[in-house]
Amino acid sequence: MEGAELANSQTKEAYPIAVDNFGLTSLDELVGDLVVYRSLEPISGQIPGLKSARHQLGLPTPSVPRKQDESYAQVALWILKQAQERRNSAVEELLFIGDTLSGDGNTFQVMRSLRGASELPLDNGASVGLGDAEVLPSACFIGNEKPREPEQFIADEDTGMFEANRWSQLVDWIRWAQGNGLRLDENTVVVLDLDKTAIGARGRNNRAIDVARLKGLYRTVGSLLGDKFNAALFAQHYEKLNRARYHHLTGDNQDYLAYICLVLNNEGLDCTDLLARIEDGAVQTFEQFVRYAEVCIAGGGRVGEAMRQAHESVNMAVSMGDPTPFKQFRREEFVATLEHMNNMADSVPAEERFSQEICITQEVREAVLWLKERGCLIFSFSDKPDESSIPHVTRHRGKLPIHKAKTHATGVSIADQLRKL
Repeated sequence: MEGAELANSQTKEAYPIAVDNFGLTSLDELVGDLVVYRSLEPISGQIPGLKSARHQLGLPTPSVPRKQDESYAQVALWILKQAQERRNSAVEELLFIGDTLSGDGNTFQVMRSLRGASELPLDNGASVGLGDAEVLPSACFIGNEKPREPEQFIADEDTGMFEANRWSQLVDWIRWAQGNGLRLDENTVVVLDLDKTAIGARGRNNRAIDVARLKGLYRTVGSLLGDKFNAALFAQHYEKLNRARYHHLTGDNQDYLAYICLVLNNEGLDCTDLLARIEDGAVQTFEQFVRYAEVCIAGGGRVGEAMRQAHESVNMAVSMGDPTPFKQFRREEFVATLEHMNNMADSVPAEERFSQEICITQEVREAVLWLKERGCLIFSFSDKPDESSIPHVTRHRGKLPIHKAKTHATGVSIADQLRKL
């Protein structure tokens, strides 16, 4: 089943908020090359990343921290400090724009509380590090549009969290941050999440991102299994395992989930036995799963050559601590994502794009440009794998990276309200 078919299976309903098209643009307008994906290495070659930070921060090798890890926040803040130094500025304030409390919100909380993350100037021109009970002056916006509910937000001055059910409430968030004393100037760093925030706004347009990912996944599995691919069974396993109760196995990592479902779809393996082992706890982690699959695949001619090579690639990546082991899937996801950007005519109404075209979130666009005009550093951090975001040097010749690809900006304009702040 292709991603477009998944999207078209949705019931079409009128979007209850008046939204418009605002022309073609790209993420490049907002952040340029100041983008960091899962590898924690900035696309901009001018700013160092994880490889340079490891020694200074005392991080273990070779693993790459994930967004839920404290070390991820440490590296992110270190990168922001390097970027600010190159602008002759400091990290005195932190803004965070994202879509999930568990991911973005947790990273924000760690970043704002790290001691020694910044130096606050004193009136006499000296400087002092953050104290034990102090946090970096900061504010975090978490957006998840719920258009059929009354408009509301929850703001907590103690945590710096601002949860909104409209993306247009970015105006209220900025006003709230200013009211709490944030200057929003050249010493302010803004961490911008990409997927389901800057593009594919959660609650509004996020389905299009999921559709593209599934399209890439189905293409990958189809190419590896050929006529033996059972799409219905794959969907069944995917739906079953894509739940919090199986996060011990999948790590909430689409690479892990995709590969597990691929193995379960291969008729050369005893999937009934494998599912039973997962259920009874004999196979609890992805590493254990890969070892189990290795025993089965190495046991003889039970799988095709394409599947064998895919397994060897995943097995090697896992042994090296790579959090993105199923690279074949991610490279197909990259192509599918581009196919769902600017894939509809300019004349198509904004609300009709939401399930099939990955759009720039206009409210985020306008808020970021407003902050940029005030001198804030805008830097994008995304847990999205580099392989699904940047073209492969030989396989994707002529294709643009995701952050430079044009697509339509859709949403609600907040520019007039921002000008009045």
